Amino acid sequence: MLDMIVYTGTNIDIPVVHKNDPIGMSGAIVKKMMADYLGRGHILYTDNWYTSPALCQFLDDNKTGSCGTVRANRKFMPKFNGNKTRVENPSSSDTPDSEEEARPHHERSRKRRKTELFIQNITMLNAYNLWLVKKNIDPSKKPKLREFVYNVAYQLLEDFGEPTTNIKGRRPNPMPDRIIDAYSRHYPVHTEMANGKKKPRDCYVCKHTTRRQKKRTRVVIICNECNIGLCIVSCFRDYHTLKNF
Repeated sequence: MLDMIVYTGTNIDIPVVHKNDPIGMSGAIVKKMMADYLGRGHILYTDNWYTSPALCQFLDDNKTGSCGTVRANRKFMPKFNGNKTRVENPSSSDTPDSEEEARPHHERSRKRRKTELFIQNITMLNAYNLWLVKKNIDPSKKPKLREFVYNVAYQLLEDFGEPTTNIKGRRPNPMPDRIIDAYSRHYPVHTEMANGKKKPRDCYVCKHTTRRQKKRTRVVIICNECNIGLCIVSCFRDYHTLKNF
């Protein structure tokens, strides 16, 4: 999907249309979204809310084809004579606003939620197609969209997710022990004393990190359970909350 406009009941994203302009609001939406693609010989397919003689004339003037279903009562629509059966929309389908107002609040909330999920799905589809182009993957070996979405979800959870303990069921948890029980058994303590002084160790995260430049940091704090040196400020947290630190 190249672009979309989410209707919010205002004309912020859509140019104001004069009441005598035959192209109407639906045509104004098409003009805005097609602004960068006119004059290239494309063919635009529309449903009956957008299709109108005025819009078709505008597209033809800009070297763009038009194809779509139409409404029989559309203004300036020519009358067609012949033996073909005419198919019209049910009268109830022409009143979406009144139907929306009559619905209970929870149904409207559910519809908004579906809109959010639709936008998320479109975003993932576009990201998937861009990823395939960038990686130049063989079409016969490309992963399915579902696998791509799962991998993105896993990476987001690794970076921003908070560990939780699964109480019900016996499903094995793939997360390391240092993350699962981070708040129950893992806590910082000082290193052992040597000649009256705390014995320093290398910070494990600073030495093995994959998120920044590796370095050697000497610390006197260790995890009592893991028995490794960790910087108390950020490395201790990252080691016990991130799978890939």
